[in-house]
Amino acid sequence: MEDVGAVLSMGTLKGDVLVLDGDLGAGKTCFSRGFVRARTGLADIRVTSPTYLLSNTYPADDGDILIHHMDLYRLSDGKPEALEPLNLEFVLKNCISLIEWPSRLGQLMPAERLEITFKMYGDPTENCDENTRLVTIKPYGKKWEQKLEKIFEEGYLDDLIIEHHVEE
Repeated sequence: MEDVGAVLSMGTLKGDVLVLDGDLGAGKTCFSRGFVRARTGLADIRVTSPTYLLSNTYPADDGDILIHHMDLYRLSDGKPEALEPLNLEFVLKNCISLIEWPSRLGQLMPAERLEITFKMYGDPTENCDENTRLVTIKPYGKKWEQKLEKIFEEGYLDDLIIEHHVEE
């Protein structure tokens, strides 16, 4: 999952939003770790689940841009007052956002986003390397469609993909 996160971090800019959905333990935080490490250029930076803090922030581009890794699992679905401490109006426009459990955003879900869904097959109590994970990546908006197209054309995910489907 870290490799997929690293690849999808390439070229991300302020205002880019990636929403991460899937079961507990399916790879959302692992994906985010790869994303943050690649985007910041800090291979050893500690990236953990922000479940209890709601959001962890990491500087990139010499501090010119912030990556917000948010985990909304503990929040009630779509209750705007529960989301207020995250300052989403500012963050979604001015930072890179990785949002776990995005259904909690309700009406605040950005129209332009990259939606990544993780599904795990196998016994979650066994070694993660022995479990198969299916990652579905769905772009919303022209910007994300173009970014994904370039990533696939360049072959950055070739070693990580079993199947690639393009919706017409």
